[in-house]
Amino acid sequence: MNTLHDELTADPGFRRMLAIESLALEAAETIATLMAKRKTSRADLAKRLGKSRAWVTQMLSGKANLTIRTLAEVAHALDAGIALKAAAYPAKPARQEHAVPATPAAPALNRRTAPRRPLQLSPAAAASQSSVRSSRRPS
Repeated sequence: MNTLHDELTADPGFRRMLAIESLALEAAETIATLMAKRKTSRADLAKRLGKSRAWVTQMLSGKANLTIRTLAEVAHALDAGIALKAAAYPAKPARQEHAVPATPAAPALNRRTAPRRPLQLSPAAAASQSSVRSSRRPS
């Protein structure tokens, strides 16, 4: 049985988009980290770059389409450099197929004919729920 993850990662278009968005996010996180280390505000960085504060906000959110040159310019404004590393994707492990035991055909059930069973909570969930209930009671 394929999971949603298996189906998505089997799609070359999805893998391509994931690689693009992951790199954009990594660039934004790197810049945000540099800004924090240098104690540089968005307004200050915008001033150094000759750009608007809104542009810096878009860049940090991953919405700005950064070129390599722009990324280098931003890093330079923060007295830093950017190094790129390429890495091959890891090989996918061979899937092991699990045998599903055969079951006798069950009659189709719908909401009206399905037997109602009480919800069973794990001990941790039950304890959490009882503490929430007790905190709602008026004192």
